[in-house]
Amino acid sequence: MTAKLLRVAVVGATGTLGREVVDQLAERRFPIQELVPIASDHSLGEAVEWLGHELAVVTEHTLVGLDLVFLCTPPAAAPEWLRAALLARAACIDCSGAGAAREEIPLLDPERTPSAAALASPVLALPSPAALALARVASALSGSSAISRAIVTLCESASSAGRAGVEALQAETIALFAQQDPPEESPFTHGVAFDALPAAGPIGVGDLTASEAAAARDFARLAPGVRAAFTALRVPAFSGLGMQVALELEPLLSPEAIEKLLDEASGTRAFGSAAGPSLRDASGETDVLVGRVRSDPSRVNGALLWLALDPVRVTAQAAVRLAELRASARP
Repeated sequence: MTAKLLRVAVVGATGTLGREVVDQLAERRFPIQELVPIASDHSLGEAVEWLGHELAVVTEHTLVGLDLVFLCTPPAAAPEWLRAALLARAACIDCSGAGAAREEIPLLDPERTPSAAALASPVLALPSPAALALARVASALSGSSAISRAIVTLCESASSAGRAGVEALQAETIALFAQQDPPEESPFTHGVAFDALPAAGPIGVGDLTASEAAAARDFARLAPGVRAAFTALRVPAFSGLGMQVALELEPLLSPEAIEKLLDEASGTRAFGSAAGPSLRDASGETDVLVGRVRSDPSRVNGALLWLALDPVRVTAQAAVRLAELRASARP
């Protein structure tokens, strides 16, 4: 039976995540009749490459007549597009983080076998990359051990601030080498080049940054009952996300057993090197890479491990996989 061809929009198509979603749609040969790239007025005149053609970006669209919308905007811009998708009766895969904060919207990872009822929701939300990665670890270990507590340090690269973050780090690096003042315009409140910052963004409610709050909120929904704390650092890397994780397990598993379970699970993969994967190693990967699995000498039931992932690639692949599962679940 031939898959139905769908009319699909990517909102935020000129951003880093939006472009990766478009690439994943092409790479996975998602059944598309028409692709509509949508972006803000700042992208007026830009185009998105699609199957060897240049598609002009549109800055206004009611979403009426579309079957599916991928929402890849910043969280602040997302509610307006979520409402438009609901009014247009277009299914929506929300990658912005806005929908993840609403309990009525299913928060899903395609690697954890979502139910047909969840997939039938008009809006599906993806968790933050950090919460998604840690939830995959918890799911992979769940048949043998339960996580009672997780302490996670996130090493966030410049790309977590989008294209502007990458450009700012590049400009800072060049300026420092040239012994010049760094550019004044930057998404960062402090210089990043050749430095590491104790917070990846402004500190808000609960003494948390936005990424810390999102990771804690989303992981609590994906793994209720697990006590977890997240600290996000800013590191001077252009892309990728590193996660140093300290777990308390009941019962405790050996490092070899943990590594084997994570290597066999869908969505995670053991790196196979004692040094562990770097952020560069994870670039372009759709799996969460696992390394440096060790016993924690400070906790009776403790285990330590390092995760490295390409958050944009992992999120884009998960979004398209959710769309595939939703399409296959519908009659």
